[in-house]
Amino acid sequence: MKISKNVSEGEFILKDILYHVTYPSLCAHYQDMELVLFPEVEAETKDEKVEYEMSSVRLYHNNGFHTHTSDFKSLQGKKFVWKNEYNRDEEEAGTLYVQEHEAVREGTIEIQKVENGQMTIKWSGRADVGWSRKYGSKVPFETVFTAKIPASVPYILDASKSVRMTIDDKTALEILNLEEFNEEVMRVSESRVWDSFHTVLKFRLIHAKEEYPGEVLFTNGKNNFELKMEKACPKKVEFKGVDYNLRVNYEVFRFEIS
Repeated sequence: MKISKNVSEGEFILKDILYHVTYPSLCAHYQDMELVLFPEVEAETKDEKVEYEMSSVRLYHNNGFHTHTSDFKSLQGKKFVWKNEYNRDEEEAGTLYVQEHEAVREGTIEIQKVENGQMTIKWSGRADVGWSRKYGSKVPFETVFTAKIPASVPYILDASKSVRMTIDDKTALEILNLEEFNEEVMRVSESRVWDSFHTVLKFRLIHAKEEYPGEVLFTNGKNNFELKMEKACPKKVEFKGVDYNLRVNYEVFRFEIS
């Protein structure tokens, strides 16, 4: 069974239930000159015929997907298609939350419009719900929503893959003491005394073949830090934080660079 009607902007249809969008959102980051998008939408229905447990939905992209472009405007008209739960790059099709957080089994994300600092997205597909025989597995959905494009987009360095990331054709950033930094990460993770985290992250920004050193000083926890940067650096560098779980080989550093 397909969805019951064509969806209009600001609507979300799950099989035959019409919801109205209450929260559209778009997050993004740069990873080696590519935009990675994290769309999300929440919707509700006031229809009294719909059981309370089915009265709201949330559709989101937990780990994001690469767009293979570095510019928001050039995304207009592009489609990203998942024929299965994961694409060739092992990126998930998304997650639908109604009863539980369930997988989107197939889907298409179409960027319909990019203008005035906003992006209009059409997202359709099939996802598991697990509520009843009617709303069980591979339930069709479709939504169109407009979300604000984030004013600032951080650059993400995935340290599990590389200690270096490309910013643009003249600029790169490289972490210099990852092994030393991770010794402190492991010590604190084992002790679980989070506010005893004291270390320095050393890095360099390379621009037009010139190197500019920088360091982030952590005191009393990973969220308490101070950035020190070579004054002659032609780029504005801001450190936005680090997240890690070395047991599952996860470690990302966030910078804003302009």
